[in-house]
Parts: sequence; structure tokens; C-alpha cells
Amino acid sequence: MKAVVKQAPRDGCMAVVDRDVPVRGPGEVLIRIIAAGICGTDVAIWRWHEAVVGQYAPDFPVVIGHEFAGVVVEAPEGSSLAPGTVVGVNPQVGCATCRYCGLGRPTLCDRRRMMGGHIDGGWTEMVCVPAAQVFALPQGVDPAVAPLLEPLAVAVHAVMEQVPLRAGDAALIIGAGPIGLLCGILALEAGASKVVITGIAADAGRLKLARELGMEAVDVDVDDPAAALGPEGADVIYETSGNAAVAQSLLMLVRKAGRIALIGLCHGPATFVTTPAVLKEVQLTGSRAYNDPTWRLLMKLLPQVAPKVLRLVTHRFPLDRFEDALKAVAAREGVKILLEP
Repeated sequence: MKAVVKQAPRDGCMAVVDRDVPVRGPGEVLIRIIAAGICGTDVAIWRWHEAVVGQYAPDFPVVIGHEFAGVVVEAPEGSSLAPGTVVGVNPQVGCATCRYCGLGRPTLCDRRRMMGGHIDGGWTEMVCVPAAQVFALPQGVDPAVAPLLEPLAVAVHAVMEQVPLRAGDAALIIGAGPIGLLCGILALEAGASKVVITGIAADAGRLKLARELGMEAVDVDVDDPAAALGPEGADVIYETSGNAAVAQSLLMLVRKAGRIALIGLCHGPATFVTTPAVLKEVQLTGSRAYNDPTWRLLMKLLPQVAPKVLRLVTHRFPLDRFEDALKAVAAREGVKILLEP
């Protein structure tokens, strides 16, 4: 079978190689991949940006890809996952024994392994995954949404768990990439009175999609998002851009007693004066990936949001054109780009 592997810890060094079909171990599900997504982390692994990939310690070669979905080929005896079932995959595997795994927060596990980072992922044709990491799509949901479940889980963790949005809140989303758009979709689903999302001139297509999905889109190269929010500011801000330069503006745009979720990963240091956070009693909360309960919550929400989530898919590439796909993501082309074996 074909697989995209990272061969060494330096820029590039990725190739399509032939590999044997994996043999399912005890408690594992063998999945035939239908599609895999690409995110900024994959670009960072490709280019080996130390600020991002420092959290990974793979043994090379390693199959890339942590956003993927497929169809069950084989499952453990007695499993509810029958062959042919369309499934999404939680690629984050905790140790199951540490304090944080015991608290149901494996995203904080010091020994967590990420498929596509530490261990083989889904940019391939077949993969084995622990059964506990596999989630069948709810009945009636379009199977095409399955490869988008991992980034959707990131947004669910931020908007529904870490910094829950209350009905009537005004929300500001910083960054019009896939995670920002997904946060906006969930904020509207949660009953936000308004959702303002920001981008730059290069995000024109993404901002257009945001408007079509019911958000107020602001090109910050032209307009000030404060005008869209009004004098009180935002009740909650979801920072998804990872742009260190926006740090200070977050405290100016949030209202008193407001909440800020930090989701994007910065490639450099961010500097801001803390006094406004103190005087406004602002809450700043980090939101990293997701936990196992996040995926169960996601599955309950999926029937309502799947049609909107599917609108993010703009490009599809065959597996052997993975470099073209990575270049498109790095150039901010389209919204969500998929690889298909």
C-alpha cells in the first residue's frame, strides 16, 4: 500500500513509499482510509518548524496525518464496529495511567502519542487504530464529513468545554482558517447573538464563506473589528490565528468580565500589557486539542452542524500529490484541503 512518510527531522524529507498492510493487534480496528485532512501542524512537520514540532519525538520513518477517517475492515470480536461502518478517528492516544488521563484529560498527558506525529498516522491506505479511538458516524450523517471530525473536535473543545459560549453572547473569532470557521459555526449553534470573524486580504474567500454561514466577517487590513462588536466588545474571543501580534488587541476587544480562549499555536513570543486583563477581570484560557468526552459530545452535535461543516471542503488531492496539497495549505488557498488515497 502507499503511505506518505516523514523520513528525517529536517525540512522536506517526505515521500510516498510502499508499505505492507498493517496487521491488526488485540483491541485494534483495521480501517481503510477514505480521506485525510491537512492542517498547519502538518505543514510545520513538513517544513520542520521547531516551535511546533518540538512536542513530537517520532521514530523515523513515520506516516504523517492526524486528521483522517475511513471504513472499518476488521474489528475486535464483539465490537459494535461492523465491517463497512464509516468512522472518524481520535488520533490522540494517552497513556491511560497518569494523573491527567485519570482525570479524563489525555490531551495533557506527558506520554500522549499523536498519530501522524509520534506514531504512524492516516496519510495512507490502511491503518490500525485502538478501538477506543474509533467513532462511528451517527445514522443519517453524510459520510463525507468524517475526515473533518478531528478539527471539529478542536473547536468543540474550545467552544463547548474550555470556554463555553452562552446563548446571547457576542463572540469574536480571530482567524478565518478552518478552526476559526468551525468555532464560528459552533458559536452560532450555541445561540450567539452575533459572531464576528476576522481575517486578512488573503482570506477573502474564507471571509465570504463565513458571511454565507451567518457570521459578520471583517478584513482587518481594511476595517476595525471593534466597530462590528460595538462599544462593549465581545463576551468571548476565540483566538485561532496563532499570530503573536494580536495578543494586546484581544484585551482591548473583550468586554469586562469577558473570556478569551487561546487556541492557535504561535511560532514566536507574544507580548502584551496585563493591566487591562486585571482591570476588566478577564479570563484567559488555553484550549489544546480535545479529550475523549469531546468526541462523544461532537457526535451528538454532528447531525445539526454537518451540512455547514462540509462547506469548508474546497480542494481534494490524490495521495501522491501531497506536496501540492501542503503548498496550497501554506499559501492559504481554499479552506479545507483533503488527501484521498
